[in-house]
Amino acid sequence: MNGANNLLAETRAIETRNEFGLSSTTSINIFEVLKFNANISIIKMPIDSDLYGLFIRKGEIQAILINIDTSLGRQYFTAAHEYYHLKYNVNLNGEQERLEKEADTFASYLLIPREALNFHLKKRLTKKNKNIVDISDCLYLENYFKISHQALILRLKLDNHINNKKYEDLKDINIIREARRYGYSVELYTKPKINKNIVVESEYAELAKQALESDIISESRYNEYLIEGGYGDLVFGDRDDE
Repeated sequence: MNGANNLLAETRAIETRNEFGLSSTTSINIFEVLKFNANISIIKMPIDSDLYGLFIRKGEIQAILINIDTSLGRQYFTAAHEYYHLKYNVNLNGEQERLEKEADTFASYLLIPREALNFHLKKRLTKKNKNIVDISDCLYLENYFKISHQALILRLKLDNHINNKKYEDLKDINIIREARRYGYSVELYTKPKINKNIVVESEYAELAKQALESDIISESRYNEYLIEGGYGDLVFGDRDDE
């Protein structure tokens, strides 16, 4: 089995940012980027399994399902990871491990481009007149780029900003305690309060309505689109009110 092509995955991350008109040094809200730039619905719901998320493609419908029973940082990474599968591959027999690693690399560089990481890390270290990364730098970068602690320190190691020993030291840190200590919200590192309802973030309903009003689709087809897209409540109404 061939190894993951990390260079290809990073290049695709750069191309995706360029395609979406995103700066190479700024942070992004991946949910909003996929919703507004790629017309992908984000479906958030609790899943009683170890599954972080998955992508869905049915006809013209493209969606990414996010397990909200995970930390917010994990959710952002999952969205970027699943977008790689959705955009560049479906399922290639016998290559699942390679694809998963490539999707991880793509997600990391989409959320934190190499140029952006170098820029912001150098800016902090220069300002503090030091050359060793500490937990305060990690917290800043994690919250700026909206990425989990584990994903951030792995990138720091892969990009040679920290050595293996420093990586192990940072990995064992109680990140929630340190976030509170340095005045950061712990939202990025903790599981949100579970909302048992399915939350759909999408322009899908609005686009379907525009097509109906423009006589592009019939009313029956409009209702079918809504049901397929997870908006059955707009068709049948709120049953709890009956």
